[in-house]
Amino acid sequence: MLRQTRARWLAGATAAAVVVASAAFAALRNLGGDTAAKPAPPGAAAAPTAAQAAGRAAFERLKCMNCHSVAGQGNPANPLDGVGARLDRAALQEWTLGTGRAAGQLSAGAKRQKAVAVGDAELPALLDYLASLK
Repeated sequence: MLRQTRARWLAGATAAAVVVASAAFAALRNLGGDTAAKPAPPGAAAAPTAAQAAGRAAFERLKCMNCHSVAGQGNPANPLDGVGARLDRAALQEWTLGTGRAAGQLSAGAKRQKAVAVGDAELPALLDYLASLK
């Protein structure tokens, strides 16, 4: 076999391996990533309050799902399930706005993303929603 032929075969095999590895990574990263409504997890509240519904709407409007997930919907890298049981309201506010203790642990990009919520009129409803995620 000529050197050029072997080089072409190797380049083709490498390209195929990269495509297969990318597809596998994407499939694993997006497990359960469909956007269909999912049943509530056991122990979840049956019907959200008006404030929680408004908070969920603010969560979606502020594009929090780009970085976070709730009940399997959104970015699975940073799930918020159970955050209401782990943090009190003051800590939730710090993490939501990227202030206080949270500011030292967030990247500059995350702080910029969170800055959009600082003056939002629906911030109390958003905090109610996050507190309900137990």
